[in-house]
Amino acid sequence: MRCLTDIEVQAVVDGEASDECRAHADGCEACRARVDERRDQMETIASLIDADGMPSSALELRLRHAMRDVGSVRGATVLRARRPSAWRNVGLVSALATAAVIALVVYGVLPRLGAPTTLSASEVLSRSLQTISSGQGVERLEYEVAMGGMTDGPVVIRQVIDRDNPHRYKVASYRPDGTIATAISQDPVQQLRSQLFHVDGTNYIVRVGAIHTPVLSIPQMAQALVETSIGIMQAKSDQQLTIEDGPTGRRYIVEIPPVTPQTSTTTLDLFSARAVISGTDFRIQEFNATGTILRQPFSVSVKLRTHEYIGGAATDESFAITPGPDDVVLEGQADEDPVTELMTTVLRELGRARGN
Repeated sequence: MRCLTDIEVQAVVDGEASDECRAHADGCEACRARVDERRDQMETIASLIDADGMPSSALELRLRHAMRDVGSVRGATVLRARRPSAWRNVGLVSALATAAVIALVVYGVLPRLGAPTTLSASEVLSRSLQTISSGQGVERLEYEVAMGGMTDGPVVIRQVIDRDNPHRYKVASYRPDGTIATAISQDPVQQLRSQLFHVDGTNYIVRVGAIHTPVLSIPQMAQALVETSIGIMQAKSDQQLTIEDGPTGRRYIVEIPPVTPQTSTTTLDLFSARAVISGTDFRIQEFNATGTILRQPFSVSVKLRTHEYIGGAATDESFAITPGPDDVVLEGQADEDPVTELMTTVLRELGRARGN
């Protein structure tokens, strides 16, 4: 049999060669040497990839140095002393192996080194909007919110919402010291709605059963405001996009420069905005904005802490405000307006306390 071609040598290394080729490689000294050399080359390539399939730190470091050195070159032609290449020690890599290295660098290394992206600021915002609007199942979030005029510092919001039934939710806010401040929950499946207020060290819970129709999906209202804000940012012509690569992966930072506040006739207007968006799932991780809403000035800062889909782990208790041993529970009557429910229940209990 003739000596093996490069393709047949690669097939032997990959364990995909015919019995005839394998037998020839075992018996032919020249072809056996070529197979051993190719196997060494493939092991070298494999060593450039970590166990999790990502480029090794050694390869990243080598490329960073190379990119830095290239950046310092000046002039059309530069003569350099020729240094021995480490690749020469393993010989010429085949076309297939070369393609593997190129793919590794282009799709694995360069994105992590901050290579230019084809995504524009508008496209990043568009993908973020898709992520916001396409959620399914039961979602649990925790985020930090600070608003202009707050004197006690930012509050922590914990939220559970059924994206397939968005009127089913629970939202609770916590003060900086960790104590609960307010909470509201609504579960059309169990026909329950509850509200909690913390007053003078005591939690008061107004619980209403047999609700007629679910109302006021607070998470949906908040999402609509965020979507509107992102849409306004997307429509701006002076967006600025920055890409950061860190330990947690790539982040896109989209900003619109501050403008001089003017009297606004729109429901929502932005004077400045900044969104930090995950490069993995395009979820908003941070959002800061100033502007007017209903012609009133506002400033807000939101930072996502945790996010998860809990799916089958969600139960009826996930959407309920469970009273503690010292909490005061007031049973109310259903109304089409949760504010009316609250006020009617509180006034009724006040009248009872006065003996009326």
